[in-house]
Amino acid sequence: MHGGTLFFDGECGFCRRSVRIMRTRIRNHPEIVAYQSADLAAFGLTREQCAQAVQYADRSGRVSSGADAVARVFVDAGLPWSPLGRIMLLPGIIHVARAAYRWVAANRRRFRGDPA
Repeated sequence: MHGGTLFFDGECGFCRRSVRIMRTRIRNHPEIVAYQSADLAAFGLTREQCAQAVQYADRSGRVSSGADAVARVFVDAGLPWSPLGRIMLLPGIIHVARAAYRWVAANRRRFRGDPA
């Protein structure tokens, strides 16, 4: 683990599947916590923010949301993931990534996920 914390929706099967894949594929992943069981106030987060999008607090305390959070997790994970994260954060690309994230988040119940 690399020192950051990723907050996800523990009640969402697609979200649970996504973090399971992250845990198995990204060796240097952040601590991963369902927001429903986290002390969000300690990170300056609300339940509403976490219900809207995944939240990532890096080791310095900077919080990112949605596609930005995913990109920052990749950057902080080191090689081979960091170049992908840096590319995602480029102007233009991040706008597409944000739009894609919003669409997936709005439709996440349609995707196959892990059972509760």
